[in-house]
Amino acid sequence: MFKDLFNKLKGPAQDESITVDDFVELHIPSTDNNVQTVGMSVKVCKLNGFSDIDIVVQELSDNNMVVLDIKPLAERSMNELRHAIAEVKDICLSMNGDIIGLSEYHLIITPPSIKIDRNADSRTKNFEDTIEKIGK
Repeated sequence: MFKDLFNKLKGPAQDESITVDDFVELHIPSTDNNVQTVGMSVKVCKLNGFSDIDIVVQELSDNNMVVLDIKPLAERSMNELRHAIAEVKDICLSMNGDIIGLSEYHLIITPPSIKIDRNADSRTKNFEDTIEKIGK
């Protein structure tokens, strides 16, 4: 049996041809059965008010990554923005997700199946910088 398989891997003999029946589709299982990546998306959302947090929570629950634009709320109410970001951060971390600042007005929020590599470079301090600017 292994000899036949090895011979097929070497390639066809001069008088043989390869057919579709010679191949088998392999389904490689995930190493973590709790992680499902099928249907995962990156969603872009705007934080217009505190009530928009529910949209972020729903997307994380659906195993989607969220790019959150906080500028609309930042321009309207810094106090509400502080509370909204604190709530989003608490919810994200309670779900074992991750959160990081992408720019002054954008956050990336990930479900548990995606972790953010904070060792890449100095850009990883953007979340703390964003929170610090909001506090001023």
